[in-house]
Amino acid sequence: MGVPQILLYLMIVIYFASLWKIFEKAGRQKWEGFVPGYNIWVWLKILNKPWWWIFFFPIPFVNFVITVACNVETARMFGKYTPKDTILTVLVPWYMIPALAYKEENVIVEATDWTKKGDREKRSIHDHLTLFFMAPIIGHALLVVFRLTGSKDKENKKTMPKEWTDALGFAIVAATIIRVFFFEAFTIPTGSMEKTMLIGDYLFVNKLKYGAKIPQTPLSVPFVHNRIPGTYTKSYVEWFKNDYMRLPGYGSIERNDIMVFNWPAGDTVIVHDDAIAHDYYSILRNHAYTMSGQSSYIEFDKIKDVMMTRAREHIASGGALYGNPSGGAPITKTGGVMSHPVDKKENYIKRCVAVGGDTIEIINGTIHINGLAEEIPEYAQFNYWFYFKNYEAAIPFSDEYLYENYEIYPSGIQRGEIEVGDSSTGMKKVNVMIMPCSNRIAAELANLVGVDSASVIWEKKGTDVGYASIFPNDISIDWTKDNFGPLYIPKEGATIQLNEENYIAYKRAITAYEGNTLEKEGDAYLLNGLAATKYTFKQNYYWLMGDNRHGSADSRYWGYVPEDHVVGTASFVWFSKTTEKGWFDGGVRWSRIFSFIK
Repeated sequence: MGVPQILLYLMIVIYFASLWKIFEKAGRQKWEGFVPGYNIWVWLKILNKPWWWIFFFPIPFVNFVITVACNVETARMFGKYTPKDTILTVLVPWYMIPALAYKEENVIVEATDWTKKGDREKRSIHDHLTLFFMAPIIGHALLVVFRLTGSKDKENKKTMPKEWTDALGFAIVAATIIRVFFFEAFTIPTGSMEKTMLIGDYLFVNKLKYGAKIPQTPLSVPFVHNRIPGTYTKSYVEWFKNDYMRLPGYGSIERNDIMVFNWPAGDTVIVHDDAIAHDYYSILRNHAYTMSGQSSYIEFDKIKDVMMTRAREHIASGGALYGNPSGGAPITKTGGVMSHPVDKKENYIKRCVAVGGDTIEIINGTIHINGLAEEIPEYAQFNYWFYFKNYEAAIPFSDEYLYENYEIYPSGIQRGEIEVGDSSTGMKKVNVMIMPCSNRIAAELANLVGVDSASVIWEKKGTDVGYASIFPNDISIDWTKDNFGPLYIPKEGATIQLNEENYIAYKRAITAYEGNTLEKEGDAYLLNGLAATKYTFKQNYYWLMGDNRHGSADSRYWGYVPEDHVVGTASFVWFSKTTEKGWFDGGVRWSRIFSFIK
């Protein structure tokens, strides 16, 4: 138990030891201070606050805001408006609440009379301090803006700092409840779900369907996810943590649901703009392999553990990286690494293609579940190769035409010249364009004048796609993004045998997601230090992939999504704007605004 937990339990004891005395000073019965729940109702009544505030106290983070507000209101009830009293009430309630209760000189005074100038002036600094604590910098920035636009304190009314504190407090509480339990705004930053979801789509995530997760890291800056904007500073503290718990929902996770989830591989990130959103474990493997100087994957695998340790230490110390995962300038120095708890990992959006208990296999880009081929989503994309005798003569294939008619981004188009043929026909040069598009769009483009042919080149099993880049990230597995599996997706209660194959496929799920240790010693397996021959999973897992099948970093690269990582389902797009155009020259996608997601 750490210091924050000790202080929390101490504060609870102090409330039980002090509220009865405060109640007595307010003319209530002593016993009312000792009845859990009822004492909060009485406290709110004494403070002239709505009785229904009592429902805020079980809600993580909201209960913190409401408790501080009640402490401040209690101090006000005793006429404590000095800067010292305000700071002590907010920051050291362990002292202030007992002092209000037990010091005889502390008596309840008349409430502020806003019609009296003296009463308003007496609490002026206090109101500014409470506004600062409620919304540091932002609160006063807004206040200054409104002052500059002509707003003034209303005669015989609350001062503007007091009104802003109340308004911001209500807004923070209301928005937090909505964001945590009902809907959360989300923006599509990449093309991994093209063309089902487009870059620049703004959508709401429905948390009611699967049931909202209770925040596991409740003390956090409101309205931001895991970093204070513009910095690498965490927006949360891990003083208090809640175990995973999900409220009941009205639906279950099904295949083809478009889901938002905490990225499983995001527990560790590299602190650099070009690397922080990329898979740390993939970067680590590539760095270790390059650092080793080996050209053979098999030879590297013999020294993998040693090289991975060196690479891990090098990256953690802020050393240079081999290659830039974003494709930019070389990264010569980073800020080391940063870790995140489950609920503060980055949010991703993908399509659920397999649920716990399914066996998934991908054959030439087509997903097979339990041996049956799945229908390809209407807007799913693959990288098509279009062949021309001369693509300069194929006017419809200009960047402008492709973007205006099919919203194929110029940055996603590759042009080049390749040699085709064989010894019998001879080799010849042809022009080629590679671009992501759906089967329907590819068929349309293939019929345009100047196109010789169009096809998708599938990565066959055994294709060299880099060192262990495909899940389960082991060189003994020869899968690719187009030809993958079969692989069983774990289900809660399902039991597997601990053998070489399952050790490779499920070690991360057993250790990182279910909190065990699993080691291999010869032909034996040690689960939490004890010999074991089988393992039973504690939760369901899911397999998620982007509809842009050749442009999505998804489960094919980093594996299963545990149930405790699921945030919600994509509900509807409330706004959409392309990044390729401005606001007033066709950038707004009017047809997508307030459209439901399929």
